[in-house]
Amino acid sequence: MLNERSRIVRVAAVQMESKNGLVEANLEHASPMIEQAAREGAKLVLLPEFLPTGYIFTTAIWDGAEPSNGLTVQWLKANSKRLGIWLGTSFLEADGEHFFNTFVLATPEGGEAGRVRKQTVAAFEAFFTRDGPGPHVINTELGKIGVGICYENQLSYIPQIMHRESVDLLLMPHSYPIIAEMMFSLAELAPWYARLLGVPSIVCNKCGPWQAAYPGLPFYKGESHFPGLSTIADSDGSIKAQLKNEERVIVADVTLEPGRKTGQAPQCHGRWAGKGRWARNGSRAVEAVGRLYYTLSLERKRRALRISSAGEKKIV
Repeated sequence: MLNERSRIVRVAAVQMESKNGLVEANLEHASPMIEQAAREGAKLVLLPEFLPTGYIFTTAIWDGAEPSNGLTVQWLKANSKRLGIWLGTSFLEADGEHFFNTFVLATPEGGEAGRVRKQTVAAFEAFFTRDGPGPHVINTELGKIGVGICYENQLSYIPQIMHRESVDLLLMPHSYPIIAEMMFSLAELAPWYARLLGVPSIVCNKCGPWQAAYPGLPFYKGESHFPGLSTIADSDGSIKAQLKNEERVIVADVTLEPGRKTGQAPQCHGRWAGKGRWARNGSRAVEAVGRLYYTLSLERKRRALRISSAGEKKIV
Protein backbone atom coordinates (compact mmCIF):
# COMPACT_ATOMS: atom_id res chain seq x y z
CA MET A 1 0.00 0.00 0.00
CA LEU A 2 1.35 3.42 -0.96
CA ASN A 3 1.59 6.16 1.64
CA GLU A 4 0.52 9.78 1.26
CA ARG A 5 4.01 10.87 0.27
CA SER A 6 4.07 8.55 -2.74
CA ARG A 7 3.89 9.94 -6.25
CA ILE A 8 3.42 8.43 -9.67
CA VAL A 9 5.63 10.04 -12.31
CA ARG A 10 5.57 9.22 -16.01
CA VAL A 11 9.11 9.04 -17.40
CA ALA A 12 10.63 8.29 -20.80
CA ALA A 13 13.89 7.10 -22.34
CA VAL A 14 14.75 8.00 -25.93
CA GLN A 15 16.91 5.33 -27.55
CA MET A 16 18.40 6.64 -30.78
CA GLU A 17 21.37 6.85 -33.10
CA SER A 18 23.70 9.84 -33.13
CA LYS A 19 26.38 10.76 -35.63
CA ASN A 20 29.92 11.74 -34.66
CA GLY A 21 30.39 15.49 -34.49
CA LEU A 22 27.03 16.43 -36.06
CA VAL A 23 25.58 18.32 -33.10
CA GLU A 24 22.79 20.18 -34.91
CA ALA A 25 21.72 17.12 -36.90
CA ASN A 26 21.63 14.93 -33.79
CA LEU A 27 19.52 17.43 -31.87
CA GLU A 28 17.17 17.78 -34.83
CA HIS A 29 16.88 13.99 -35.01
CA ALA A 30 15.98 13.83 -31.30
CA SER A 31 13.26 16.49 -31.47
CA PRO A 32 10.35 14.38 -32.81
CA MET A 33 11.13 11.65 -30.29
CA ILE A 34 11.00 13.94 -27.29
CA GLU A 35 7.78 15.37 -28.72
CA GLN A 36 6.36 11.83 -28.87
CA ALA A 37 7.34 11.24 -25.24
CA ALA A 38 5.61 14.47 -24.21
CA ARG A 39 2.45 13.53 -26.17
CA GLU A 40 2.39 10.24 -24.27
CA GLY A 41 2.42 12.14 -20.99
CA ALA A 42 6.06 11.87 -19.93
CA LYS A 43 7.08 14.52 -17.40
CA LEU A 44 10.78 13.61 -17.50
CA VAL A 45 12.62 12.54 -20.66
CA LEU A 46 16.14 11.09 -20.63
CA LEU A 47 18.39 11.07 -23.70
CA PRO A 48 21.63 9.06 -24.13
CA GLU A 49 25.09 10.16 -23.05
CA PHE A 50 26.84 12.25 -25.70
CA LEU A 51 23.66 12.41 -27.78
CA PRO A 52 24.77 15.57 -29.65
CA THR A 53 28.48 14.79 -29.65
CA GLY A 54 28.74 11.27 -30.97
CA TYR A 55 31.34 8.86 -29.61
CA ILE A 56 34.77 8.31 -31.14
CA PHE A 57 38.20 7.56 -29.72
CA THR A 58 40.21 10.16 -31.65
CA THR A 59 40.75 13.90 -31.40
CA ALA A 60 37.90 14.20 -33.91
CA ILE A 61 35.57 14.01 -30.89
CA TRP A 62 36.63 17.60 -30.12
CA ASP A 63 34.87 18.68 -33.32
CA GLY A 64 31.61 18.06 -31.45
CA ALA A 65 32.56 20.10 -28.37
CA GLU A 66 30.55 23.15 -27.28
CA PRO A 67 30.92 26.02 -24.81
CA SER A 68 29.21 25.70 -21.46
CA ASN A 69 26.01 27.38 -22.63
CA GLY A 70 26.20 26.33 -26.25
CA LEU A 71 23.78 24.83 -28.71
CA THR A 72 22.85 21.71 -26.70
CA VAL A 73 22.09 23.57 -23.48
CA GLN A 74 20.01 26.12 -25.35
CA TRP A 75 18.17 23.30 -27.16
CA LEU A 76 17.44 21.52 -23.88
CA LYS A 77 16.05 24.68 -22.29
CA ALA A 78 13.99 25.72 -25.30
CA ASN A 79 12.40 22.29 -25.74
CA SER A 80 11.82 21.62 -22.06
CA LYS A 81 9.89 24.89 -21.87
CA ARG A 82 8.04 24.30 -25.14
CA LEU A 83 6.93 20.81 -24.07
CA GLY A 84 6.66 21.41 -20.30
CA ILE A 85 9.00 18.54 -19.38
CA TRP A 86 12.22 17.80 -17.56
CA LEU A 87 14.80 17.00 -20.26
CA GLY A 88 18.39 15.81 -19.94
CA THR A 89 21.41 14.62 -21.90
CA SER A 90 25.20 14.97 -21.77
CA PHE A 91 27.43 16.81 -24.21
CA LEU A 92 31.15 17.48 -24.66
CA GLU A 93 31.72 20.73 -22.80
CA ALA A 94 34.75 22.93 -23.47
CA ASP A 95 35.47 24.88 -20.30
CA GLY A 96 38.69 26.84 -20.27
CA GLU A 97 41.45 24.55 -21.55
CA HIS A 98 39.58 21.32 -20.72
CA PHE A 99 36.92 19.04 -22.17
CA PHE A 100 34.28 17.49 -19.88
CA ASN A 101 31.43 15.04 -20.38
CA THR A 102 28.65 17.13 -18.84
CA PHE A 103 25.03 16.13 -18.20
CA VAL A 104 22.47 18.96 -18.03
CA LEU A 105 18.88 18.65 -16.80
CA ALA A 106 16.51 21.37 -17.98
CA THR A 107 13.29 22.30 -16.17
CA PRO A 108 9.73 22.58 -17.56
CA GLU A 109 10.10 26.36 -17.24
CA GLY A 110 13.13 26.38 -19.51
CA GLY A 111 15.71 26.80 -16.78
CA GLU A 112 18.63 24.63 -15.76
CA ALA A 113 17.99 22.38 -12.78
CA GLY A 114 21.63 21.36 -12.55
CA ARG A 115 24.54 19.65 -14.25
CA VAL A 116 26.77 16.69 -13.50
CA ARG A 117 30.21 16.01 -14.94
CA LYS A 118 31.43 12.48 -15.52
CA GLN A 119 33.77 11.89 -12.61
CA THR A 120 35.65 8.88 -14.00
CA VAL A 121 36.17 8.70 -17.74
CA ALA A 122 36.34 5.18 -19.18
CA ALA A 123 39.33 3.58 -20.87
CA PHE A 124 40.17 5.45 -24.12
CA GLU A 125 37.90 8.37 -23.15
CA ALA A 126 40.75 9.46 -20.87
CA PHE A 127 42.80 10.52 -23.91
CA PHE A 128 40.19 13.10 -24.89
CA THR A 129 38.17 14.19 -21.83
CA ARG A 130 39.00 15.08 -18.25
CA ASP A 131 37.59 13.58 -15.06
CA GLY A 132 35.10 16.01 -13.55
CA PRO A 133 34.64 15.55 -9.79
CA GLY A 134 31.54 17.21 -8.40
CA PRO A 135 27.95 16.60 -7.29
CA HIS A 136 25.96 13.72 -8.75
CA VAL A 137 22.59 14.77 -7.36
CA ILE A 138 20.26 17.47 -8.69
CA ASN A 139 17.59 18.85 -6.36
CA THR A 140 14.28 19.37 -8.16
CA GLU A 141 10.56 19.72 -7.49
CA LEU A 142 10.30 16.02 -8.36
CA GLY A 143 12.77 15.17 -5.62
CA LYS A 144 16.47 14.38 -5.51
CA ILE A 145 17.54 13.13 -8.92
CA GLY A 146 20.78 11.14 -9.00
CA VAL A 147 22.84 10.99 -12.19
CA GLY A 148 25.42 8.34 -13.06
CA ILE A 149 27.01 8.64 -16.49
CA CYS A 150 27.68 5.28 -18.21
CA TYR A 151 30.92 3.72 -16.84
CA GLU A 152 30.46 5.47 -13.51
CA ASN A 153 27.53 3.18 -12.74
CA GLN A 154 29.92 0.21 -12.63
CA LEU A 155 32.02 1.89 -9.92
CA SER A 156 31.44 1.70 -6.19
CA TYR A 157 31.13 5.42 -5.48
CA ILE A 158 27.90 5.81 -7.47
CA PRO A 159 25.72 3.47 -5.36
CA GLN A 160 27.39 4.90 -2.25
CA ILE A 161 26.57 8.49 -3.27
CA MET A 162 23.00 7.60 -4.19
CA HIS A 163 22.49 5.83 -0.86
CA ARG A 164 24.10 8.62 1.17
CA GLU A 165 22.08 11.33 -0.59
CA SER A 166 18.86 9.27 -0.41
CA VAL A 167 17.96 10.01 -4.02
CA ASP A 168 14.37 9.64 -5.20
CA LEU A 169 15.10 8.79 -8.85
CA LEU A 170 18.24 7.63 -10.68
CA LEU A 171 19.10 8.59 -14.26
CA MET A 172 21.82 6.67 -16.14
CA PRO A 173 22.56 8.03 -19.63
CA HIS A 174 24.88 5.74 -21.62
CA SER A 175 26.95 5.66 -24.79
CA TYR A 176 27.70 1.98 -24.32
CA PRO A 177 28.95 -0.06 -27.32
CA ILE A 178 29.17 -3.82 -27.50
CA ILE A 179 32.94 -3.89 -26.89
CA ALA A 180 32.37 -2.77 -23.30
CA GLU A 181 31.94 -5.95 -21.28
CA MET A 182 31.15 -4.56 -17.86
CA MET A 183 30.40 -6.09 -14.48
CA PHE A 184 26.69 -5.77 -15.14
CA SER A 185 25.06 -6.37 -18.48
CA LEU A 186 23.23 -3.22 -19.50
CA ALA A 187 19.88 -5.01 -19.46
CA GLU A 188 20.18 -5.75 -15.74
CA LEU A 189 21.67 -2.46 -14.57
CA ALA A 190 18.46 -0.45 -13.96
CA PRO A 191 16.63 -3.18 -11.99
CA TRP A 192 19.80 -3.87 -9.98
CA TYR A 193 20.00 -0.24 -8.85
CA ALA A 194 16.24 -0.08 -8.28
CA ARG A 195 16.37 -3.10 -5.96
CA LEU A 196 19.55 -1.87 -4.25
CA LEU A 197 18.20 1.61 -3.46
CA GLY A 198 14.43 1.20 -3.66
CA VAL A 199 14.03 4.01 -6.22
CA PRO A 200 13.04 4.12 -9.91
CA SER A 201 16.05 3.84 -12.21
CA ILE A 202 16.36 4.63 -15.91
CA VAL A 203 19.07 3.49 -18.30
CA CYS A 204 19.10 5.21 -21.70
CA ASN A 205 21.59 3.98 -24.28
CA LYS A 206 22.27 4.61 -27.96
CA CYS A 207 21.56 2.19 -30.78
CA GLY A 208 22.82 1.87 -34.33
CA PRO A 209 26.28 1.56 -35.91
CA TRP A 210 29.46 2.75 -34.21
CA GLN A 211 32.78 3.55 -35.82
CA ALA A 212 34.97 3.22 -32.76
CA ALA A 213 38.21 4.85 -33.84
CA TYR A 214 41.00 4.19 -36.25
CA PRO A 215 43.10 1.09 -37.08
CA GLY A 216 45.99 0.69 -34.67
CA LEU A 217 44.12 0.77 -31.39
CA PRO A 218 44.40 -2.63 -29.66
CA PHE A 219 40.69 -3.41 -29.73
CA TYR A 220 39.91 -2.08 -33.20
CA LYS A 221 37.78 -4.48 -35.23
CA GLY A 222 36.18 -2.13 -37.68
CA GLU A 223 32.63 -0.87 -37.34
CA SER A 224 30.71 -2.08 -34.30
CA HIS A 225 27.35 -0.99 -32.87
CA PHE A 226 25.47 0.18 -29.81
CA PRO A 227 23.15 -2.54 -28.46
CA GLY A 228 20.40 -0.31 -27.08
CA LEU A 229 18.83 -2.12 -24.09
CA SER A 230 17.39 1.06 -22.58
CA THR A 231 15.36 0.18 -19.49
CA ILE A 232 12.92 1.76 -17.05
CA ALA A 233 12.75 -0.02 -13.68
CA ASP A 234 10.35 0.87 -10.89
CA SER A 235 11.28 1.36 -7.23
CA ASP A 236 10.40 -2.28 -6.46
CA GLY A 237 12.91 -3.50 -9.05
CA SER A 238 10.32 -4.49 -11.64
CA ILE A 239 11.06 -3.68 -15.28
CA LYS A 240 8.35 -1.37 -16.61
CA ALA A 241 9.75 -1.05 -20.14
CA GLN A 242 12.83 -2.29 -21.99
CA LEU A 243 14.09 -2.09 -25.56
CA LYS A 244 16.31 -4.28 -27.68
CA ASN A 245 18.38 -2.49 -30.33
CA GLU A 246 15.68 -0.49 -32.12
CA GLU A 247 15.42 3.29 -32.30
CA ARG A 248 12.37 4.02 -30.18
CA VAL A 249 10.86 5.86 -27.22
CA ILE A 250 9.73 4.02 -24.09
CA VAL A 251 7.35 5.61 -21.58
CA ALA A 252 6.28 4.23 -18.21
CA ASP A 253 4.78 5.26 -14.88
CA VAL A 254 7.11 4.83 -11.91
CA THR A 255 6.45 5.21 -8.19
CA LEU A 256 8.46 7.54 -5.99
CA GLU A 257 7.77 5.79 -2.71
CA PRO A 258 9.88 6.80 0.34
CA GLY A 259 8.84 3.60 2.11
CA ARG A 260 10.50 1.48 -0.58
CA LYS A 261 13.93 3.00 -0.05
CA THR A 262 16.11 0.26 1.39
CA GLY A 263 18.25 2.50 3.59
CA GLN A 264 20.98 -0.14 3.48
CA ALA A 265 24.56 0.80 2.64
CA PRO A 266 25.60 -0.85 -0.63
CA GLN A 267 28.02 -3.77 -0.42
CA CYS A 268 30.60 -2.92 -3.05
CA HIS A 269 33.78 -4.65 -4.14
CA GLY A 270 36.69 -2.28 -3.84
CA ARG A 271 36.62 0.05 -6.84
CA TRP A 272 33.67 -1.77 -8.39
CA ALA A 273 29.96 -1.74 -7.65
CA GLY A 274 29.61 -5.48 -8.19
CA LYS A 275 31.47 -8.68 -8.89
CA GLY A 276 31.83 -9.17 -12.59
CA ARG A 277 33.48 -10.18 -15.76
CA TRP A 278 35.31 -7.15 -17.05
CA ALA A 279 39.07 -6.86 -17.67
CA ARG A 280 39.49 -4.36 -14.88
CA ASN A 281 43.28 -4.00 -14.73
CA GLY A 282 43.57 -3.44 -18.49
CA SER A 283 41.05 -0.63 -18.31
CA ARG A 284 42.85 1.15 -15.50
CA ALA A 285 46.17 0.98 -17.38
CA VAL A 286 44.57 2.53 -20.47
CA GLU A 287 43.01 5.26 -18.34
CA ALA A 288 46.37 6.08 -16.73
CA VAL A 289 48.12 6.40 -20.10
CA GLY A 290 45.19 8.40 -21.45
CA ARG A 291 45.30 10.89 -18.59
CA LEU A 292 49.02 11.47 -19.21
CA TYR A 293 48.42 12.01 -22.95
CA TYR A 294 45.57 14.40 -22.19
CA THR A 295 47.66 16.37 -19.67
CA LEU A 296 50.53 16.84 -22.11
CA SER A 297 48.43 17.62 -25.18
CA LEU A 298 48.97 21.17 -26.41
CA GLU A 299 46.39 20.62 -29.15
CA ARG A 300 43.79 19.81 -26.50
CA LYS A 301 44.50 23.06 -24.66
CA ARG A 302 44.43 25.13 -27.84
CA ARG A 303 41.17 23.65 -29.15
CA ALA A 304 39.36 23.75 -25.80
CA LEU A 305 40.28 27.39 -25.26
CA ARG A 306 39.17 28.31 -28.76
CA ILE A 307 35.77 26.62 -28.36
CA SER A 308 35.08 27.79 -24.82
CA SER A 309 35.90 31.39 -25.66
CA ALA A 310 34.00 31.43 -28.97
CA GLY A 311 30.74 32.44 -27.34
CA GLU A 312 27.31 30.97 -27.85
CA LYS A 313 25.77 29.91 -31.11
CA LYS A 314 22.09 30.74 -30.84
CA ILE A 315 19.49 28.20 -31.88
CA VAL A 316 16.71 29.18 -34.23
